Amino acid sequence: MAEAQKLSVRPRQVLGKKVNALRRKGLLPGVVFGGRSDSTPVETDLHGFELSYRRWGNTTLLSLTGLDGGEIPALIHDVSRDPVTGRMLHVDFARVSLTEKTHAEVPLHFVNESPAVRTLGAVLLHARSEVTVEAFPQDMPRSIEVDLSGLLEVDDAIFVRDLKVDATLITIENDPDDLVVKAVPVKVEEEKPAEAAVPAEGEVPAEGEEGEAAAAATVPGAEGAKPAAPGAKPAPAAEAAAKPGAPKAPAGGAPKKS
Repeated sequence: MAEAQKLSVRPRQVLGKKVNALRRKGLLPGVVFGGRSDSTPVETDLHGFELSYRRWGNTTLLSLTGLDGGEIPALIHDVSRDPVTGRMLHVDFARVSLTEKTHAEVPLHFVNESPAVRTLGAVLLHARSEVTVEAFPQDMPRSIEVDLSGLLEVDDAIFVRDLKVDATLITIENDPDDLVVKAVPVKVEEEKPAEAAVPAEGEVPAEGEEGEAAAAATVPGAEGAKPAAPGAKPAPAAEAAAKPGAPKAPAGGAPKKS
């Protein structure tokens, strides 16, 4: 059974938008609700509460002092923060009964190192960061440890049913088959082979192609060959083609180099 942590609060008279004045004075506005009683606006020291909250979390049983009727057992229901600065803006306390079970979201605390990550290069896929727990307020754990050292191979996993808790004190309400964490392989996308570049219309041919095109233009009968000027001497290739028995150039130009 955990001992309740005492927190001093005071009834709050400043309401609505005027609570900004309280924050400037270093006070945190809040409210105490539930427990078959009316909601009570309260305030507490901002700096002191923030330091304590880092140790407590939302599931530590508190004993609120400074209000009429004596100490009030409560859990922290919610803490509102500024989305830009992260500064605390408001806290909600939920009254609880030490003789009645309550529900809370308990965070999971991952400990130790997975051999699958260390030796096989796997990565951890975290499917859950908290679970829903039913317990008496004084038995509510701050967190539940998840031992990663049991993840030995790729595809090893830990499910809700594998979490180590004292079943005589707390009940985890999530589906036992819900995944908590799994060692998965790293996916590497295969590089696609580069496609051969095709010159666009009007593009200058690459080095090596220009000589072939020029050679094809000098062979008679080659596609696109220009007629020789009157009186011009035939090129060596043309003379060879004119001799009897010389092989004729294939239609369509000179063969390309393989």
